[in-house]
Amino acid sequence: MKVKYFSKDEISSLDRITRLNLIGSISGFKSANLIGTRNKAGQNNVAIFSSVIHLGSDPALLGFILRPDTVPRHTYDNILETSVFTVNHVKHTFAEKAHYTAAKFEKDESEFEKCGLQPHFISGFEAPYVKESKVKIGLRFVEEKSIETNGCKLIIGAIEHIYIEGEGLHQDGGLDLVELGTMAISGVNRYHRTAEGQIFPYPRTSELPQFEVEEEKPSYAVYDEESGKYNASLLPYASDVGGPAFKVTDLTLWKNTSAGKVSSHFKSRFEELKGEYQAMIEQFSWNETVYTAKFSFEPVVGETYHLYEKQDGERFLSLIPPDSWNRSHLGSFQLNTEKMWVKI
Repeated sequence: MKVKYFSKDEISSLDRITRLNLIGSISGFKSANLIGTRNKAGQNNVAIFSSVIHLGSDPALLGFILRPDTVPRHTYDNILETSVFTVNHVKHTFAEKAHYTAAKFEKDESEFEKCGLQPHFISGFEAPYVKESKVKIGLRFVEEKSIETNGCKLIIGAIEHIYIEGEGLHQDGGLDLVELGTMAISGVNRYHRTAEGQIFPYPRTSELPQFEVEEEKPSYAVYDEESGKYNASLLPYASDVGGPAFKVTDLTLWKNTSAGKVSSHFKSRFEELKGEYQAMIEQFSWNETVYTAKFSFEPVVGETYHLYEKQDGERFLSLIPPDSWNRSHLGSFQLNTEKMWVKI
């Protein structure tokens, strides 16, 4: 089994984006929520967070992690000003809009407007909900906890209002996140739609199933997980240790060389077609110019004619060569058997 290992020093030496994605996804799926706030001047703000967490049910508390305030944090400033904020589930139908609220907008710019989302105020609550969200939560700021190790803050809010749209509430009080379309986040930019998982009863020691430790099988054993049996005798190839080895040819060099040749061929052919197309456009343009010019004779195939332009912009075709008079000469042409003018 292939195992990829990272030491502490190797993690530190990773480039910033790789490290963000690795550590951001190593904890598993995280919630995708938009936090809505409003300052005292009436400026609405909304930003996506993947760190909203449950902190307790009695009292009902949620928290989220705020990164160090080395740059402006409009969400944090607004919460300190008004003491209220909203948490709104991100649905797959507007996930892209939600994602772009993370861009660094100016303080006087509303992410609602820039990202095509609608602020929604309910029952006089001062902070804006996201209208498109199926699950909306109104919270009042309780306290913040500083995390000295990295300068982050844990912002804690008490739940005062919950709105659930549609048929997303189970009889036992739990939410049907699949029905609601709620998404999850891993890393910094990967969004995931959920699927119905397993449901287990409340765990009690008196109702503990008879669990067995899974038998560790040798790496060369051919075991079918679905049937729960060894199936080496059913396979069309030898699977025992003494059987012939399977050698996988490394085709990397061949693929790269062949792909390079094919790419070169198509690039060369593209340039040829591009040149032919440009020549055809130019020929079409000249034919249109000549045929719309003024002339009072029937041109003869193979004869050379000269195109001129008067001061008033009128164009005319003549047999007189340009060195025989002082006229504005645009070009000389011959008519071929297909009645097409060829510039010479």
